[in-house]
Amino acid sequence: MAEKQKSYSLKELNLLVKDTLSQYLSQAYWVVGEISEIKEHYSGHCYLELIQKDEESDNIVARARATIWSYSYRMLKPYFESTTGRKLAPGLKVMVLAQVSFHEVYGYSLNITDIEPTFTIGDLELKRRETINRLIADGVFDMNREQTLDLLPNRVAVISSPQAAGYEDFRKQLLGNKNRYRFTIKLFEAVMQGEDAEASIIQTLSNIYNEIDRFDLVAIVRGGGASADLSCFDSYAIASHIAQFPLPVITGIGHEKDTTVSDLVAYKAVKTPTALAEYLIDLANEAEQHYQTLVDSLVGLSTSYIESSKSQLIFFADQLKSASLLTVSHHKNRLTRTWSSLPVLAKFYTYKNLSKVNDLKEQVKSVAQNYINTPRIAIEKFQKELKKYTLQSLTANKQKVDFLGRLIETMSPKNTLKKGFTITMIDGKCVKSVSEINDGVMITTKFWDGEIKSRVE
Repeated sequence: MAEKQKSYSLKELNLLVKDTLSQYLSQAYWVVGEISEIKEHYSGHCYLELIQKDEESDNIVARARATIWSYSYRMLKPYFESTTGRKLAPGLKVMVLAQVSFHEVYGYSLNITDIEPTFTIGDLELKRRETINRLIADGVFDMNREQTLDLLPNRVAVISSPQAAGYEDFRKQLLGNKNRYRFTIKLFEAVMQGEDAEASIIQTLSNIYNEIDRFDLVAIVRGGGASADLSCFDSYAIASHIAQFPLPVITGIGHEKDTTVSDLVAYKAVKTPTALAEYLIDLANEAEQHYQTLVDSLVGLSTSYIESSKSQLIFFADQLKSASLLTVSHHKNRLTRTWSSLPVLAKFYTYKNLSKVNDLKEQVKSVAQNYINTPRIAIEKFQKELKKYTLQSLTANKQKVDFLGRLIETMSPKNTLKKGFTITMIDGKCVKSVSEINDGVMITTKFWDGEIKSRVE
């Protein structure tokens, strides 16, 4: 019988792993990873989850828990934020100095003792450049700057948080301008920082688009704050929507030093909400000056034309007077000669033209009858053509409506489901990726004729 092999309890094995890692991985290592989760504990500790993604598929290929103890976090957090202008947040790539730790109960983790902010700055700048290049490649980078701003843009759609001091400054500066220019503004509320900012701002742009005929421009207004709060304005999604928006977009998001990608694609970017208000007031002032210049030019041209016309009128009046006297004298002599021969001529022409008068009478009667009949015939013809065109237009529009009805029916989600497709939902929201489904969660699968609920194992 073979000798019985030694067995280990789970704790003994974990302690063996712990001792081995402590012996062979005792030093600290610089580790590059992306923050997927971060949580600040009330005790001052910071708990993170670091991941690494495949560059081509974007799938997660490595994952590790990490901890920054409070005595280190108190120094590392302000150091990182002041250097990078960003907060430690999900999605950031970081380079950290970490020691490998293994606990017999909690397992493998990393203890972070230092962080290299310059690595993150380089990665953020790389992402920013990639975003700019992507917008250029899409052909949308310059689209909003090519928009035409009205000579007097005074109907403003404002994207801001209603509680933002910057919005109130913008409103007071614009509506209380000393020249009393009239502006109409409407606030479209949005989240201006944090994880929800991107979706909120994009939705707000969509809401403005639904009322686009009511506005001349869009103003994105945000008060002052840390540069770390501006990260959403470097996102491709927001910048792309701003670039392609059919109205000029002007940004005034309260930052003196940094220029975001959204600033680069906007029609115009100013530093503060107050500066944005002053820009619009200056445009109104320029419009007023342009109007006054046109008025002055019109007055000058009118005066010059009147003086010129007056001189010509005096000249023509003199010419007319001389010509009138000459013409009157000539016709007076001619009239005298004619008057003396009028009785004889009258009798001669009466006999000579009697038959012609009768013929002319008949012609006048015929022409008059034609003038009476012609409009009536034209009206009848027009009525027939109008009836024909109306029937053709109604037929064409009915065919178009029938086509659209069939198209809507074809594109109905219910018909799509009848083809074998289904919709998977969690808590009423559509699931777009398998990564959104966790073990044990309840899912709802919708078919064309009903739905089922399942638990994922």
